[in-house]
Parts: sequence; structure tokens; C-alpha cells
Amino acid sequence: MLLAAFLFLFAAGASAYSIQVPDFGKLERQLKLRPAQKAQFDTAVEASRRALMSVALAGLQVKERLSAEIAKPRPDLNILYRLHEEALELAGPNFLEARDEWQRLFRMLDRSQVDAAKRFLKE
Repeated sequence: MLLAAFLFLFAAGASAYSIQVPDFGKLERQLKLRPAQKAQFDTAVEASRRALMSVALAGLQVKERLSAEIAKPRPDLNILYRLHEEALELAGPNFLEARDEWQRLFRMLDRSQVDAAKRFLKE
């Protein structure tokens, strides 16, 4: 019973790190960016890609370390929490950077571009 619960937590933790990458090309086309906006858009997209890659890397590390823990005769059930915290520490700064770059871009957009961005986010 305990092993089944631990395996469920493992699966839930691993799936939490699955990533769906937004279609940045579609967003770019919808925004109809001016040159200065395009430069900032490219910076924000690259920051977002780094953030997503850090989550993917953290997910792989979590999966590997959880597998090693499960293989032990007496696994430490607190490992899932600790690994989650470590993954947040690894990816957190990258997401803050991405957020800052997107905020810079949004301050450059006009009203119609902001509306287009909102529609994209709702999709």
C-alpha cells in the first residue's frame, strides 16, 4: 500500500514537469511588431526558452533521483518534497528573468497589440 502511494506521488511529480511550449511565432505574427519591439520580443522569447529548459532539466533530475530513491530498500518518502523545492530553486531565477523581459515588452506595446496578446494567452 505504501509503495503504491509513493509510486502515485512519483508519477504526479514527474508529470508536473511536462512542458508545453507556446507558439511564439504565432504570437509574433499577431502582434505585428515594430523593430524595437521585435528586439525585445526576441529577448523575452529566449528568456522563456531558458526558463522552460531549466524546468525540463529539473524534471529529468527529479525523475532520476526519485528512481534511485525508490530502488532503495527503505525509500525516504520526503524526497518528493525536497526535490520539488530544489527544482523551484533551479528554475525560479530563469522564470523571474523571463517575466521581467515580457514586462519590458508589454510596456512597449500599443492597445491593439495588448489586446492581441490577451487573445493569444486565452487560447
